[in-house]
Amino acid sequence: GAGLVVDQHGDAGDGRQLPLHRIQLVPVVDGEAGGPQGGRRVFARLVGDHHDPLDTLRRHLTGDASVRAYEHVYSSGERFVLMDAPRHAPGPILAHGRYYQQIAHIAEDVKPFIAVGRHLAARGLRAPAIHEADIDQGILLIEDLGSDGVLDADGAPIAERYRESAACLARLHGQAFARDLPVAEGIVHTVPEFDRDAMQIEVSLLTDWYLPWTRGTPASEEERRAYIAIWDELIASLAAAEHNLLLRDFHSPNIIWQPEAAGTDRVGIIDFQDAMIGPSAYDVASLVQDARVDMPDDLAEGVLDHYLSLRETEAGFDWERFLRDWHVMAAQRNCKLVGIWVRLMQRDGKPAYMRHMPRTFRNLTRALAHPDLAPLRGWCEKAGILATES
Repeated sequence: GAGLVVDQHGDAGDGRQLPLHRIQLVPVVDGEAGGPQGGRRVFARLVGDHHDPLDTLRRHLTGDASVRAYEHVYSSGERFVLMDAPRHAPGPILAHGRYYQQIAHIAEDVKPFIAVGRHLAARGLRAPAIHEADIDQGILLIEDLGSDGVLDADGAPIAERYRESAACLARLHGQAFARDLPVAEGIVHTVPEFDRDAMQIEVSLLTDWYLPWTRGTPASEEERRAYIAIWDELIASLAAAEHNLLLRDFHSPNIIWQPEAAGTDRVGIIDFQDAMIGPSAYDVASLVQDARVDMPDDLAEGVLDHYLSLRETEAGFDWERFLRDWHVMAAQRNCKLVGIWVRLMQRDGKPAYMRHMPRTFRNLTRALAHPDLAPLRGWCEKAGILATES
């Protein structure tokens, strides 16, 4: 059949129309469909004979810190998103025969995106519909939720939209979660636990990447042992925390505002393929301490208070306990992020993320204000990192 290559460098098509139901998706390498991954392009292929009208206009979207790539695809006057998410290549073995993605439960294919997206929709949340999928090749054609986010034209947070995003989390956390989610016939995705190994491998990014970069020398074995021991105690304390489905990166880049909708339907959610079962305070910390945005103190407190006010009437919800766990999860996330920013710069050639470092340390300092975080705060002060960055 007729077709059009959709790649990151090509020009738009010729303006003719293609019904959505006539699209097939295959990878193309050096002109050969179904070739090996690596340097691949995405091929949007018509189903039917070569006389069928064709129009698949494309526009490259800004990617993220992962290996995924996105394109806008225009068909029959409607815009869709083409997600190209090749399976992760295994990294170096770090512990117990596993590499980083396995330990941290990073999605290695598109099955989690499909499963979690459908689960969120079933729970009344606004995740993009999936129109076409090639699971083996990691290619999805999904609904385009638009480009309106939670920031204004100057990049400042819009209070109403952050509050509604907090309400979205309250709605999610007020429902029971499921672990085994259907993907396709005969395929089930089991949502992993945000367990001790995952939390520890994430916070180790601070000692593995940030400390060597900022001090010029690796962390000492004594520093590593003390840091791991502190986090082991904090992680063990989270066994009593409220657990639910956590989206992992619920912040401004992944929230798409739906102005024509009402209530929490206005909060479109993307980038949830790494979802886990863990302390529900994590996503609230991710939102309130948005890693990409300077949140004024009064807005951050207002968003957190709004979430808590929506949850406090639920039977069994413990306001004080949740706040304590919020501080632990905020500290865990920020210890991870300070290492990620350096890794993105040094390993992946993405230095722009380093602009978030001062904000991340401000957020970490706030997280460490809780008395239960005193040992970690003391470790950071002894290591010199808070004095350097705060």
